[in-house]
Amino acid sequence: MKRFTAITLICICILTLSSGYFKVYSSPDHPPSLEELEEEVIELETIIQELDASIKAREARLREVEDELKKTEEELKQVELDLAESLASLEEKNRAFAHRLRSAYMKGGLSYLELLLEADSFGELIIRMAYLKSIFNKDSELIAAVKEEYAVLEERQVTFQAKSESISDLRFQLEAERENLLAQRREQEAMLEAAKKDLAEVTPQAERQPAYGIILDNHPSARPQHGLSQASVVYEYEVEGRMTRYLALFSSFPNKVGPIRSAREHSIMLAIENNIHFIYASASRDNLQRINDWNVQGTNALTSSSPSIYRDSSRRAPHNLFVNLAALRAASASSRVVVRPVIIARKGSTANSFSLQYSGNYQVSYRYDAEQAAYRRHINGQPQRDAAGRAILARNVFIQYVPHAIDNRGRPTPQIIGSGAIDYYVQGQRFRGTWRKDSMNSPTRFYYQDGQEIERVYGQTWIQLARP
Repeated sequence: MKRFTAITLICICILTLSSGYFKVYSSPDHPPSLEELEEEVIELETIIQELDASIKAREARLREVEDELKKTEEELKQVELDLAESLASLEEKNRAFAHRLRSAYMKGGLSYLELLLEADSFGELIIRMAYLKSIFNKDSELIAAVKEEYAVLEERQVTFQAKSESISDLRFQLEAERENLLAQRREQEAMLEAAKKDLAEVTPQAERQPAYGIILDNHPSARPQHGLSQASVVYEYEVEGRMTRYLALFSSFPNKVGPIRSAREHSIMLAIENNIHFIYASASRDNLQRINDWNVQGTNALTSSSPSIYRDSSRRAPHNLFVNLAALRAASASSRVVVRPVIIARKGSTANSFSLQYSGNYQVSYRYDAEQAAYRRHINGQPQRDAAGRAILARNVFIQYVPHAIDNRGRPTPQIIGSGAIDYYVQGQRFRGTWRKDSMNSPTRFYYQDGQEIERVYGQTWIQLARP
């Protein structure tokens, strides 16, 4: 903490003595006030603290992976020794068995029955039967030993293959974690350097928690939507008529977002989960009651008297209700910052494109753009853009498979409390995994198949609620 206090004092001194001005102030006639200066310093310090915590956590994870890699390499050496021992033992048993077969072959076509019939007396017959029984037992033991050794060998070969693959994956994780660590250290250095020049420089890896969540219309008449490319997280879910709507979460405040539509039970739950100010164009009576009973903080755009919520006459109702988040002032920018990794520390299967079919006339597809390290979103084969012409680029895409119930009004209702399967797409790769949400107030968590929680990369995230 002393370190950050020192950083704060240095920043204040430099900025106070500096003749330059922040980018947020348009002219030297309006220099920053002390309060504004302090706010900027606190903001920077918060981000640096979060970055520092993230670096420490990643260093700890790096040590864990290194230890795990070392342990697995030692286990692999032991498996290699066991495998060599199994091969030697099998060769020895095979030699013994081959010798027995050669001996039987050299006796020619004489059968065991003939050996018995050639006995000169009953006593010799008993002796010959005893010898044959001993031979049979020995042959059975040889065959059983060879089979057992083959089984042991196969098991050890499978173990060897699994350990080899595990080492390959761990080495990839190790390299990815190192890359993320280096990237975050560079960001931290850049942040500290920026503090000497301009506090408005904010690292893209440091993401603010969303402050607003808005239900967006996705009827064909509502496209292109305003502000969609600036959302931090977007949920897409089915509504009646097999159409879809979005719940878009914003940490920045665009001056035009919409069109706004009504709330549903699951979107209300997601608003609670994300702790945002919920903006919706009313709802059915039962859902309005839920908003009231569950103490959801929000604004009903249909009944609000705020001038920041308005209808655009260039579009037809009900696809023309918009909000100016920059002027609404119903919520403040979150002080909580999350530093996310640059690259995913895993190897998945190649996935340069994929799609979801919500209905016969509505298909969502994603195509990977390696230059942007993001998926370009398409609707019915056409690139999706917002009203400003900006392409919709998703850095993370989760397809969350959830059962859908039909409520008493005939509305599809995704059951988002519980658990199920996911497909996770990131940086041109696909991962299978699971999701889990224990209660209405708990977060939805996403996991890889081995149970490790997914740490998504920075940038816009889309969560597609889809039928299993």
